[in-house]
Amino acid sequence: MNIISSSCGNDSVALIQWARENDIDDVAVTYLDTGWAAPDWQERVDKIKFWVETILCYEFVTIKSMGMEELVRMKKGFPANQYQFCTQHLKGVPFLNWIDERDPDLKSTVLVGKRRAESRARADTPEFVSNSEYHGGRTLWHPLYGHSDEERDALLGRAGFEVLPHRSQECSPCVNANRADFLLLKPEQVQRVSELEVEIGKPMFRPKRFNAMGIHGCMTWAKYGKRKMRMEPGEIESGSGCDGHYGCGL
Repeated sequence: MNIISSSCGNDSVALIQWARENDIDDVAVTYLDTGWAAPDWQERVDKIKFWVETILCYEFVTIKSMGMEELVRMKKGFPANQYQFCTQHLKGVPFLNWIDERDPDLKSTVLVGKRRAESRARADTPEFVSNSEYHGGRTLWHPLYGHSDEERDALLGRAGFEVLPHRSQECSPCVNANRADFLLLKPEQVQRVSELEVEIGKPMFRPKRFNAMGIHGCMTWAKYGKRKMRMEPGEIESGSGCDGHYGCGL
């Protein structure tokens, strides 16, 4: 079996189209529900699910996690920019539980839409990783590792999807959010973060990173603060520690 780990963003949708065009069969597309998606992201997921099941005749599986809010309460703090326990608990553990039950003999190959051109943090992405520790010893395949943005966009066009102006919003805001990401947040998302910050007594984002305290401070910085660098929504900073083993943001 071929397992496509998808966040329903640009790269993972392009990967699904690539699989179709290259006659990859016996495919299951998995989506990890982090419980922290943008308010309208489920509409996107439903659209991808319909396309996958009805048009491509692949399987689409939604894997539930404990949810970001419960995880933060359990850890008594938010994931850090460098130490991202969110990926492990919200994506890694649920995915491994599911695939170990589905594929106990480790015969499946896991496909992830990471590309070298996607960001500086992923510039050394290999095509294959044998015996991937993050996937229970299975083979990890990055079919789009050498694809340019233009090639990725062409795949999306042939699939009938427009290019999103941001990365997947499966986790929003992400611990690696930048200025452009903050400016995409809806008021209800800001309020959700603020209430959780008050509940646990800690801010989601390190004050030194944005010279701001709490999500409301980060929003003020995003709108009016001094610009140190220009980044697109979802662009990953070098050294952020976001490795994308489970397709985070793709």
